[in-house]
Amino acid sequence: MADFFAKMNEDYAQKHFPDGSVFESAAKTLKRRSMAVAIVIGIFAIASLWGLAWSAGRALELRASGQDDMLDVSIFICSFFGVMALVSLALLFFMIKASRQKRGDYIASAAKHSKLPESEIENFERQALSSDCYILRLTEGLDRALSNASNKDGLLTRDYIYLADPAQTVLRVDSLKACCFSSYTYSINTGNYHQKISCLAIYLLSSNGASILSDTTEKAGQALMALLQERNGAIDINQGKVLPEDGVDSYRRKILGEG
Repeated sequence: MADFFAKMNEDYAQKHFPDGSVFESAAKTLKRRSMAVAIVIGIFAIASLWGLAWSAGRALELRASGQDDMLDVSIFICSFFGVMALVSLALLFFMIKASRQKRGDYIASAAKHSKLPESEIENFERQALSSDCYILRLTEGLDRALSNASNKDGLLTRDYIYLADPAQTVLRVDSLKACCFSSYTYSINTGNYHQKISCLAIYLLSSNGASILSDTTEKAGQALMALLQERNGAIDINQGKVLPEDGVDSYRRKILGEG
């Protein structure tokens, strides 16, 4: 179990949470990502605006020269660039807005997704930097490198578990109803090459309906299930089996007693 879990220490806390806040670090990480995406979208927006200006000018030239047979094509191209420019500018606006969010915004968002009051999220953050907090290393290799989590490791405190999913969800351990394996797939398309990639994840479900889906290795997931069941014997692990992607909703309803 030591391969996957370690106790919080001063060096780790200073490296990953130099401001003494899990959510301040998450805000900085997501801000860097948002700005990187904003730069790419900004370049696309500039290209779309240039294309719009060029195609609009071309349409005016065709109308002035009486080449009405080509005008429809030119207007279509102009409309295409116009839509692309509007979409990219809208995305750019949201990326810039996301990059300006601060710790308090992320705590509020975490509380919403966790279905907990903000005071509980604040309490989790205080516990996260205590020496009895476990650092959860559930992924390795390429999965770890490509993870979209705001922090590569999860955290298990006295009362809460946090796997740094994009929604920054925090769950109470004593309210957990399920901790089991699940799978999901994504596709890679490059020209004539098409392949579906299957991934293993850990699925956590709380009695209030909040849930987390996070990548894991098989051994790390098994170790997490065992650790959580030591604290809450009522947690269902689905007999250690992997939930198929299309079976998560029905499992959720069954565990929550929703029919």
